[in-house]
Amino acid sequence: MKYVVLAASALMLASCGVKDLEAEVASLKGELTQVQKDSDGDGVADAFDLEPNTPKGALIDGSGRALDLDGDGVRHELDVDPFSQRGVRVDASGAELDSDGDGVADSKDKEPNTPAGSLVNFQGKKIETTGGISNSVASAFIPEVIFATNSVTVSATEEAKLAVVAKMLKANPNLRLQIIGHADKTGSEKTNLKVGERRAKSVLRVLTTTFKLPESRFEIVSKGENDPISTKNQHNRRVEFVVIK
Repeated sequence: MKYVVLAASALMLASCGVKDLEAEVASLKGELTQVQKDSDGDGVADAFDLEPNTPKGALIDGSGRALDLDGDGVRHELDVDPFSQRGVRVDASGAELDSDGDGVADSKDKEPNTPAGSLVNFQGKKIETTGGISNSVASAFIPEVIFATNSVTVSATEEAKLAVVAKMLKANPNLRLQIIGHADKTGSEKTNLKVGERRAKSVLRVLTTTFKLPESRFEIVSKGENDPISTKNQHNRRVEFVVIK
């Protein structure tokens, strides 16, 4: 009988030990779940996340903070100019401000109060247009339009640049422009000539429909991939303007 009691006692002790162990394991699992919790779904656990409410889809650093490489206050993946110069003022999209609307960013503009529609040089200085199309007028700074990969669509940000072009043309009724389309080297040369042409025509469409300028003030040219200005494809997917003398 003594052995039966001892055995029963041993079983009870073992049972208590197992229950205690199970409780401890359950507690640890709960703590682990809490440590692994990631409320904003950015891949960094809340316990280590220095920005626990990061917007969905934001690019982040190792501490869970949204990236803003140029420090302009606009998240990297939403920034149209993600490497803008430190300290410059930008709009909500991350593009540097152009307060007088002449196409030259404020930080580069030597004449920041140019009247609307004025032709300016690359420094933002007004060019006098009396006496026809002089060499200085022909070298006027006119913003380029940049396109996304495989795209011939003018984005909303780039359309804002065309507003500057339209003001220049309306303020200078004798001015005519070549619209020159370019492409990067993706695809064949023949295809890229077509892409350049379609980009130029997209820009023409915006200028004639949105800004109500007559088509007679423009000429369409495509250079395709044959006139790159950069080793970066982004810079080569462009439409530029040249004053017709």
